[in-house]
Amino acid sequence: MEKQIRKAKEVIENPGKNKKLKFTTTKAENIKLNQLLIDKTKKILGIKGYYTNLDESLVNNQTIIAQYHELYRIEQAFRVTKNDLQTRPIYHFTPDAIQLHLVICFMALVISKHIELKTGVSIKKFLTETKKVKDERLINRITDEEITIRSKLSDTV
Repeated sequence: MEKQIRKAKEVIENPGKNKKLKFTTTKAENIKLNQLLIDKTKKILGIKGYYTNLDESLVNNQTIIAQYHELYRIEQAFRVTKNDLQTRPIYHFTPDAIQLHLVICFMALVISKHIELKTGVSIKKFLTETKKVKDERLINRITDEEITIRSKLSDTV
């Protein structure tokens, strides 16, 4: 805020740099410091508010604040899907294709989170290590059938 006030004062002192700033008012060609706005801003400085459409009888303030603080998990999920899972926007034109794309991205996120919880390793590290595997052995737990897969990397190495 102090930096914004300094910039406003500089603009008032040097009218050649006439641009609209937060703490200035312009009447005709005169630029003035908006002291009312500065005073109002100082009163509410540091106060944070949360707005919700939930009824007060359903949730209390602590619950709303706690839920707001959990938003970082959603942001983290978007970072994982974009960076580690390398999902990218795809332009689909039919509602079915759009929904299917969202389901695939969401399932990739769910599976990656499951892997992280089971292994205790980040999905990025898990994918890096998995790419080094040359032979895989899968066991069907229902039929106890075993499938061995030899990747093309093992043929060239």
